[in-house]
Amino acid sequence: MYKFLSKIEAKVDNKGRLFVPAAYRRMLEAAGETSLCLRVDPIAKCVKLYPNSEWEKIDAQFTSKLNMWNKDDQRLYRQFASSVEQVDIDASGRVLIQKKHLDVIGVDTEALFVGMGSYFEIWKAENLEDGMMSDEDFSAALQEKMGSLLAF
Repeated sequence: MYKFLSKIEAKVDNKGRLFVPAAYRRMLEAAGETSLCLRVDPIAKCVKLYPNSEWEKIDAQFTSKLNMWNKDDQRLYRQFASSVEQVDIDASGRVLIQKKHLDVIGVDTEALFVGMGSYFEIWKAENLEDGMMSDEDFSAALQEKMGSLLAF
């Protein structure tokens, strides 16, 4: 089970490579993961990176809701699956993100890794605010979802 947490700044080299944060890398190495599934979220303007084992769960959950004999379900799955790429973690602990993906999310030399529990995202720091709630909305949402469990 993964617990990718926190926001971690990273530099992008001129070839589009980023060092996977050491804490994330340790979890991936312990699980024997040497590659990740990459999916660009053009709406949120971030890249999502999933350990293969986590991606397999998402894929299985999604395909369980489809009838692969139905042409609309086939089209939906085709578009979903064709937007995913495998990216290797090199011997130095870096991943290569294609320039076209970095362009979509607006990243050139600076990036921000954001842990999302079972996966992590790469953002342009300035765009992350659009993917977050205001402090007041965050507090209200926590109260609504967690109620009396909030003791921190």
